[in-house]
Amino acid sequence: MGTARALAVAVQFGVFTRIAEGRKTVAQIAHEAKASERGMQRLLNVLVSLNFLTRLGDTYELAPVASEYLVRGKPFYLGLLMEGDWLWESWGRLFETVRTGTPFRHVDEATEEATRFFKALIPTLHVVNLPGARRAASLLLSKGVPAEGLHVLDIACGSAVWSIAITEAAGASTRVVAQDLANVLELTRKYLRLHGVEDQYEFLPGDQRKLEFGANRFDLAMIARYLHELGAEAACDLFRRVFIALKPGGRIAVADWMPNNERTGPPGPLLYALRMLLHTHEGDAHTAEDYMRWLGSVGFTEIELTPDICADVPLITGTKPLDLSR
Repeated sequence: MGTARALAVAVQFGVFTRIAEGRKTVAQIAHEAKASERGMQRLLNVLVSLNFLTRLGDTYELAPVASEYLVRGKPFYLGLLMEGDWLWESWGRLFETVRTGTPFRHVDEATEEATRFFKALIPTLHVVNLPGARRAASLLLSKGVPAEGLHVLDIACGSAVWSIAITEAAGASTRVVAQDLANVLELTRKYLRLHGVEDQYEFLPGDQRKLEFGANRFDLAMIARYLHELGAEAACDLFRRVFIALKPGGRIAVADWMPNNERTGPPGPLLYALRMLLHTHEGDAHTAEDYMRWLGSVGFTEIELTPDICADVPLITGTKPLDLSR
């Protein structure tokens, strides 16, 4: 807890950005940040011990990870989520939320507050998920998803990191429909430009819990790191609409935090389930067994699980049968 808070406070004071701009002593950084030298020196020393900074005499320098991800204005800046106290305030209300079962704040509603939260969260998710997204793309293309002329639906896409990886792996003939709230899609475009794939995308703004996606249109539908916001009924309804939207033989791919079937671990997904209690009406970290059962209930077959595409994030795939009469 102390480590995360120290890093967040450093971001809020703009420590990494100020060092990148040439303020490299305690006095310079504290003056620019309007902080005490006594407090700033202790904070900087903690950051050295955590390998975010290095120190030579009285001068502080950025470690590579801080230079890449914690300097405002850099393409993959991860500090937006730490610039405010949104998550800290939520965890501070955990006692009351556990007692009442009522969320403190909602991210499962199309509100301005939820949009601000996701715009801060998405840059972090892009960096964290990119290696797993590339592994998932390689796996999907090796298991019969067509590489030529691939038509993809990316639901609740965020930065579109998962479909970007597919597009980069499958090539220029791939076309993607990126779906999310309209304000989120403004940020999606930034990441598509960074990866040089924007001209392969079109956009479907709206609430994914209500939209229809058409019929027999897509070879692949991707739902990554979103379904934890939904309860069982809403997840099954989304799977039903995706089933309709896929071509016969098309595939669905689901990636998310998933605890084991007994819900005894790992800690990450179970803590995420607790965060869903704070922030959603029905959200949870659902098990792989849940997802596989729900996919089968709407008609998907050949349902397969690949563990740990990312840490504690498996990939589940299912196929819409070629012969729907069977």
